[in-house]
Amino acid sequence: MKILVFGSLNIDKVYSLPHLPDKGEMLGCEELETHVGGKGLNQALALKKAGADVVVAGMVGKDGAFLTDYLTRSGVCAEEIGTAAVPTGHAIIGIDPQGRNQMIIFGGANRAITEPYCDAVLARHGDADLLLTQYETACVEYMLRRAHEQGITTAVNPSPYVDAVKDLPYHCIDWLILNEDEGRRITGETEDDAVARALFALGGSRIILTLGSRGALYYDGENTVKTPAFAVNAVDTTGAGDTFTGYSLFALLSGKSPQEALRDAAAAAAIAVTKKGAAETIPDRAQTEAFLKERQT
Repeated sequence: MKILVFGSLNIDKVYSLPHLPDKGEMLGCEELETHVGGKGLNQALALKKAGADVVVAGMVGKDGAFLTDYLTRSGVCAEEIGTAAVPTGHAIIGIDPQGRNQMIIFGGANRAITEPYCDAVLARHGDADLLLTQYETACVEYMLRRAHEQGITTAVNPSPYVDAVKDLPYHCIDWLILNEDEGRRITGETEDDAVARALFALGGSRIILTLGSRGALYYDGENTVKTPAFAVNAVDTTGAGDTFTGYSLFALLSGKSPQEALRDAAAAAAIAVTKKGAAETIPDRAQTEAFLKERQT
């Protein structure tokens, strides 16, 4: 299974805080850590650790070579990653003792991607079984349209939310994976089932809606599947959604049922939130299977 991840690559600066700040509040930082990150990088690693062959397309600045090296060491093909004349994208992440976070994102090189670059990548990887993208880079809409024209199955995690997400070419999206807040903002609905139906109506995408501690929901226009989350002691939720995205897609593309796929993804995400960081906390398939076996006994 070959998956092309077109997405962001960030340097994450993670600040441990006594609590998340209120408006205008100045807080002292208890600890500062630097991690590899970006939704594209995180989701690529999740797919790889789940068992897929993964190619990453995106941009870094001259300060981002270590992100490319990290992917390569992890077994992900990073040969399509280009170098831009601007700094690498980065995230400033504040985390409280309960693992909740707030983020500030600087796009940097992620916003330097061009349409000719997208065409060149697709020309070399038109045999991909899936294109996965998010909304942290330039040219997302263009990449989706071109991939759809070439008959490549597409999946989108429309995060982080901005109003422009409402104008995505939804008819070009086969899988739409997003959290409850993003779904509500896009549709204006508030109830889970209504959100899923409204998202499906945008273009016929199969929907995976993550619901935080309440689990996740799958909807394909006819069938609705809901699964609970696993209760764990959360330390850092930063990469949970990316872990869920990678694992759920791999399981579905491998032929598992939506129920099985959501359960696999929930287990992987539960493991990830018990440690600090994002990419570094994503479990491999053996760890995920062991977690599931333990919870079944």
